[in-house]
Amino acid sequence: MRNIIYNEDRILVDEGVFFGRGVFETMLWKNEPVFLDEHLNRLKSAMTQINLLPLEETMLREYLNKLNIKDKVLKITVTPLNIIITERELNYKVEDYDRGMSLTISKVRRNSTSRLCYIKSTCYIENLIEKENAKKIGYDDVIFLNEKDNITETSCANIFIVKNNEIFTPRLEDGLLNGIIRAEILKEFKVIEKSITLEELKKSDEVIITNSLMGAMSVKRIDDIKYDSEEFRKIFNKKLNTLDLY
Repeated sequence: MRNIIYNEDRILVDEGVFFGRGVFETMLWKNEPVFLDEHLNRLKSAMTQINLLPLEETMLREYLNKLNIKDKVLKITVTPLNIIITERELNYKVEDYDRGMSLTISKVRRNSTSRLCYIKSTCYIENLIEKENAKKIGYDDVIFLNEKDNITETSCANIFIVKNNEIFTPRLEDGLLNGIIRAEILKEFKVIEKSITLEELKKSDEVIITNSLMGAMSVKRIDDIKYDSEEFRKIFNKKLNTLDLY
């Protein structure tokens, strides 16, 4: 059975440390964790894909119920011997939504046949490096293309584009994580899942990125292309607000 490690406790050294055999989920915790069931279901699915023993879910839920936190970000990382729980402040502020995000196209290509594209693995260093390098040259994040030059996602968010009032998002098979907010938007709106080219991205009327912490965020610039519309970003977040999320 795994140990639960909270904040500054010591972890047990295992294959998670030596080989990156671990997965994680990051969720918003308001008065209680938002979409906890969905996050835990995705966590368990990812654990199966990397051959980890089943999650001690009852023990974990009981532990989470005892936590006295509010308006934080909670991260759960699972390795062969550890369940690591950490918390931090939410980084996204009102001014971020007012400003919008700027993205650049990464030179790194995602391999749509790699299982790591589809799970939140602790083998996350490429995402971190690409985002850090983007920030060094004045952008907030990168967009990854796959080996066929189709759009996939950013280092930490799913992508939606709007063209002629139709909403599109990359299909999962192109090599991307099925985000919790992505899945909610697909339930609530008519969204076309398709392979999206860089040309289609650049010619879109509006670009939106989503994840469990930011909800929906407008993209105002991708390299030298600028976008002004925030119509659907506001519609997305209004719907999420009706679900008491943001």
